[in-house]
Amino acid sequence: MTITVVEPRSRRRSAFSGCLSRPEAVLIGTLLMVIALCPVLAILKSQPIAWKEFGIGLAPTAGLLAVGLYIRQFKNQPRIAQLAIANGLFLGFMGITTLLIYLRFPIADLAFDKQLMKLDATVGYSWPAFVETVASYPEFGRLLRLVYYSSLPQLFFMVGFLALAGRAETLNRAMMAGSLSLLLTTLIWWVAPSVGPSVFFDLPDGLEDKIRLVTGSTYADILRSLSNHGLEVITPSDIVGTIAFPSYHTVMALIVVWYLRRTILFVPALVINMAMVPAILSHGGHHLTDFAGGIAIFAFSAWLSARPVLQQPSR
Repeated sequence: MTITVVEPRSRRRSAFSGCLSRPEAVLIGTLLMVIALCPVLAILKSQPIAWKEFGIGLAPTAGLLAVGLYIRQFKNQPRIAQLAIANGLFLGFMGITTLLIYLRFPIADLAFDKQLMKLDATVGYSWPAFVETVASYPEFGRLLRLVYYSSLPQLFFMVGFLALAGRAETLNRAMMAGSLSLLLTTLIWWVAPSVGPSVFFDLPDGLEDKIRLVTGSTYADILRSLSNHGLEVITPSDIVGTIAFPSYHTVMALIVVWYLRRTILFVPALVINMAMVPAILSHGGHHLTDFAGGIAIFAFSAWLSARPVLQQPSR
């Protein structure tokens, strides 16, 4: 007589669920929902989108997730697996939220920007005056440009360091905080869009060239055109950073510093991202209130990402 042993259903489920940590599963599910939302919004707004190009852009996300899951299941390299999955998730969220942001254009009125500038004025902050101050030290101003552009590389460097150092729980929290804060930032911007003060001011001749200002007149013209007309067809090649409030550059800087604490990289991260403050305000073309909003978004997202329900249960 042949006896067939049937594996218990609970065991089969646990084997599958072991492919992903709870934070990874939550983020993949959320990412898929956001991806599904974009075609719906495009139809509702009658907005043509270069779907093929965006699909190609999401291919690295799918590839990294697949590679990470394969390594986790069949190779004994959990750190490499988490590195691939984390990078895939960050790329996916950044790519799809960018499309989500552009689906908000055109914007009928930049009234929220005007309110933010009034708030800034109450504490004596003026973006043109701040840029002029930075430009009076040209070498420092050009250095701040490099610091500003370092945000995204810093984020991916942090992911690599935490994954390869075996700090899986810290990386899970960083992934959760980064992704949730990006979604929350996008949601706030959809409700109250703002593009920053650069579209409202003409800087003195030659000033922006002194420090190679990122949000100079050319950039401001792009933002004005987007606000007034949007894009005939949304393509990845036409996309630039548009969100003013809350400042996601501020969120990224805080994520890097916070999740690298208690590591050998904390002090270098702190020093670089202290310089990120004037870089965001000048080269980022931000209201001072954008910076404050970024701090609030980070604090809430970091708190939420540490809740037990979003963390991997201890075994």
